[in-house]
Amino acid sequence: MRTPTRAQARVLKALQNQTKALNTMMANATRRQQQTGQNPPQSWFEDYHGRAILREELINAAHAGGIPAAWIDHACERGERGISWRPELYLRAPDVLDWDPILAALTADVHRLCQWSALEVAYHQIGQASDTDIGTNFDRNLCNLRERTTGIANLLGLTAEQGQQLWGTTPDWAQTGSATLDGVPVEELLQCWHAVAHTDTRAYALQVIALAAAAITTESAAALPQHEQLAAAIDVRFVAPQQLFRSAVITGKSIDTAINTANLINSIGANTETAIGATLFSDTTSTDPLSFDTATDREISGPEFLSPVHGSEP
Repeated sequence: MRTPTRAQARVLKALQNQTKALNTMMANATRRQQQTGQNPPQSWFEDYHGRAILREELINAAHAGGIPAAWIDHACERGERGISWRPELYLRAPDVLDWDPILAALTADVHRLCQWSALEVAYHQIGQASDTDIGTNFDRNLCNLRERTTGIANLLGLTAEQGQQLWGTTPDWAQTGSATLDGVPVEELLQCWHAVAHTDTRAYALQVIALAAAAITTESAAALPQHEQLAAAIDVRFVAPQQLFRSAVITGKSIDTAINTANLINSIGANTETAIGATLFSDTTSTDPLSFDTATDREISGPEFLSPVHGSEP
């Protein structure tokens, strides 16, 4: 692959122009500081930091979406030199991409999307009293995961046929999602639902914003089922679970069975590898299987301004 696809070109264009804009912000603030001796206001630092974070997440999405590292680096270097994106400019020859980790990471997100979609259906089937705040958090996190997965699939340019080859049809997705909750009692299911609601998906949310700003569709993808269709397919398959300890109060044997079942369910977290051996959310290590810490609070190197030169004109 010597030239970028249309989707790749859009992301590289956004990345190069964002890099140029950040450098222009820095240059203008530095010049003002040298002329007046005053640092920029706090609002400038917040704006700069927000833009820098979005740029970093666009880089992360670009890597996840199969854009060669040589092209990403070249676009950033040109932006740092103050060059705006021009499609006629050449890009460095890329190395051969290793598709295995790229598709493995996307497949991990697909499996998590199946599980979370099944949890959404299961929670509504249980008919629990809705906690507005936690319910909003769950919906937000599921949306962030779904839209980021959609954006990466579109950046990769995956077709409907390729999606089926990788993950099957919508009924296959529903089967996978339902299977993750087979035999899980109500109590454990509710714990899983709350864990998802408290998961930190801010990095994925930022990648969705960055991809959408680069004109990459994050609402639907040919390779992925529509959310409504998937939810309906899961709803047909899913069998409402039983409450574990309500059925375990009659005999000692029933209690033993309940305890054994609980111990089995508690081991679910130790078995979160996909069929291709990639840990769900494989870009993280040693994380809870129902959460992922993408380090959105990491420090972006802040701008530093030199003191004004003594004797310089104001």
